This record gives sequence, C-alpha cells and structure tokens, in this order.
Amino acid sequence: MSDQLILLTAEGAQLNAKVEMHDLGIILHSRSGTDRNRDYRAALEMLMSRLDHGQIAYRIYLDSRPVQGVDHAQRELSFDRLSPVATRFDELVRAMNEGSSSHGAWRRLLIETPGTLPARVREIIEAGGGIVRLPASELRKVTTAHIRKAVLKLLSGSDAPNFAQSRDYDALTDTGIPLAPKKVFGLALEEALGIEAYPGHFSAGWGQISFELLQEAGLWLVSKKEGAARPKRDPKQIALELADFVPTEEERSWIEGNPKIVSHLKRERAPGLAKEKRAAFMAEHKRLFCEECKFDPMEKYGPEAGAACIEVHHHRTHVANMEPGHKTSMDDLKCLCANCHRVLHRKLALGLAVTV
Repeated sequence: MSDQLILLTAEGAQLNAKVEMHDLGIILHSRSGTDRNRDYRAALEMLMSRLDHGQIAYRIYLDSRPVQGVDHAQRELSFDRLSPVATRFDELVRAMNEGSSSHGAWRRLLIETPGTLPARVREIIEAGGGIVRLPASELRKVTTAHIRKAVLKLLSGSDAPNFAQSRDYDALTDTGIPLAPKKVFGLALEEALGIEAYPGHFSAGWGQISFELLQEAGLWLVSKKEGAARPKRDPKQIALELADFVPTEEERSWIEGNPKIVSHLKRERAPGLAKEKRAAFMAEHKRLFCEECKFDPMEKYGPEAGAACIEVHHHRTHVANMEPGHKTSMDDLKCLCANCHRVLHRKLALGLAVTV
C-alpha cells in the first residue's frame, strides 16, 4: 500500500497537497511555489476536521528538516482545539513562524495520532471520516423555521464550528447582515435532523438544495466580491426568465451574479404595484420624495416631471420567492429616487450591507 494519502473534497475533487503516512501519524509537506502543494491550507483544515469527526486524538509538530533532530516536546505547535478549523490553521501558522522573520511560510508538519492504528487513520482521512452526502429527501426536511432559527443563533453570537467562513458567497439577512451560507444551513440541518452536521453532508452553490432552501427562507445569496465566478446557467432558462422583461446592461450583470434577481426586478416594475404604492405615499405625505436621501424631485422639477423620478423598490429580500398571487403589503415597498435605487441594487448584487 502506498504511503501517500489522497485527499478528496466532498465534491470528489483531489487536493493539490502532498500528504503521506508516517510511523507516528501523518506528514503534510510544506508549500513551495505556486503549483506545489497549493492546497496546503485546505489540506490541513481537512485533516483536522476529519480527525475530529473520527474522534482521533492528535498533536501537531513542526517537522522541517532543520528541526527533525529536536525533541518533539520542543517543537509541538499549540492551538485551541475547540476553535473552528480555520481559526486553528491561523494559530498554527503563527506558531510555526514564531521567532522567524517569515510571516507566510507554510512548513512541513507531523500530525501525530497516538494510540490509533495507521489503517484506521487512513480510513478516516481518505473516506472523509465516514461522512456521506445526505439524500435530497433528508435535506428537504430543513424548513424555513429551522433556517430562521439558525440565523438567530449566528446573529446572537453562536457559531457553527464545523464550517469555515464562506469564501465565495454571503447569505444576506433582511437588514443586509452577511452570514456564511454553509454555517446557516449546517445549523438548520442539525436542528431538522438532530445530527452533528459537517460540510460533507451537503453541497453549496447555485442549483443545490441548500441554496434553494436558504432563498426560500428569505436570505439573499450574493457573490462576496465583484468578479467572482458566476454560476453557469442554462441559456434557455435565462431566456425564459427574461421573457417580456428587458433589463438594463447593469441589471444583466446582476442577473448573472444572482439568478433570483430577475423575479425581484420584474415585480418591482409591475405598473399596478408601483402606482398603488405612489398613491398611498402621496396620501400619507402629500408629496413624493426619496425615503433614503430625502430628495424631493416634485419641488425641483414640478409635480408631473418630478413624479417620474421616484421609483418603487421591494426592500424584502425574499421577494423573488413569493408565490404567484402573493399580495404585497405597502410596508414591503420603499419610494426611492433613481440614484438611490440604483445604488441599492448594486449593493445587493455585490453583497454589501444596506440600510434601506
């Protein structure tokens, strides 16, 4: 049997990291250059997570060539074993670089697994600690109530330590607070099934059940930064969504970043809804003005021309998930000037917090 370990993600992709068995446990080789062991961080986090899940005790030692003759007790790296794996990684890097001018070197490590047979260690690492992807029928037991409870836990300061911070997407609450989608769904899954959830139990991303249920619960899923990889979508489906709807050039970029935004924009442009909101706003305030910047276009341009400057915005992020025939409350809508409306949509597309 080869001493080399093959690390596969939950999606089946092999990590670019050299990991091998050792008489005392596991060796993770140092990262060097841009191509060799470029998945060093992902590999170390995966090793710790899977050993945790397999309930295998371990210690981590610096194992670079210059210190291999030094007693283990003098080169053991300290870290908080109860913290999330992403936090542990940062602590280990600081420990392995202590006393050095280097701040980013990721060195060769020995992960000792005392009292556990090598065959068991290999099984846990290569098989993902026995974690199997849950079937759709189980994932769909997660309800909106479970997801909202998970959101409240995270907002109150609790964590989902089995899940790292999101690197690609944010799940925005109604008030624009960004949360890690996997953390939200992981906590909701634990609540729904009564299990300890791990990343290997489900997939995240566009087209996955987890994202579908998060959106149905009212969370707005967005790329963490402009220029992030866009989800690949069926051109026929996009064409169907755009039927009788002509987006601006900027709106097209938002649509690519968040498939649900088409429904949001189409609902906002419904003439009857906008007319009803403007009438209700006029009846209450005797004039139309922007609820964000307080600009009064009717005063500047006159009643008729000025009224055209005020647009109606759906400020509830779950608008895209409303069922056909849903009766929108006037409290779900905001009157905004064209500038504020455009800025707000751009913030939503970029995943920035909003105040409206």
